[in-house]
Amino acid sequence: MLKLAAKILIIEDDFDIQTLIKISLSNKQLGDIYLANNKTEAELLLKNNYFDIVLLDLNLNSENGYELVKYIKNKDTKLIVVTAKDTDLDVYKGFENGAVDYIKKPFDPIELAYRVGVHIKNNNTHSNKNLKVNLDTTDVIINNDKVNLTSREYDLLTYFIKNKNQVLTKSQIYERVWGYSISVDDNTLMVHIRTLRKKIEDDANNPQLSQTVRGKGYIYRG
Repeated sequence: MLKLAAKILIIEDDFDIQTLIKISLSNKQLGDIYLANNKTEAELLLKNNYFDIVLLDLNLNSENGYELVKYIKNKDTKLIVVTAKDTDLDVYKGFENGAVDYIKKPFDPIELAYRVGVHIKNNNTHSNKNLKVNLDTTDVIINNDKVNLTSREYDLLTYFIKNKNQVLTKSQIYERVWGYSISVDDNTLMVHIRTLRKKIEDDANNPQLSQTVRGKGYIYRG
């Protein structure tokens, strides 16, 4: 079964704490880690990426961290609040706004890593722009609506996802998805790419996910 590396965003303005969290998660090899120092940087990253886990400090240079909590809540991601705000009201407010966990500073970095690991342990979902693929159930969702792919289209999509941001030649795709050489039928792949784009792209004529690399093959931008 295809398993994808989790994408984790750390939103923390204290460099030392940010580094400590990053090191603790990296040591456990929990996924790809992104960093944001303030609300503006965080919103930009959240706008352009899907994250499985977001670790958020509520105190960001006097910015209101709860504004980001509400923003993240609409991103279908798991929010873990990591902050010195530790009153019962702060804890309740965080959970009411979608947080799945609350870690108080100062914290044990090993415990933090384990708690993050628990939340991503069973994750097997890929999201990219308006596309979401549940790799356990094989459900494919576009703009919150389920779309039906043929078996070959689904295999093609998951092969792209597994090799995202890599140029894949026609020969590679035929061998891994069809199981035979490109020499059999060069048009088959083009037809399947076209039909797949019609189902997963906002504009099949201007694809943003599955793109053609002229003279080389195809690349899935993720």
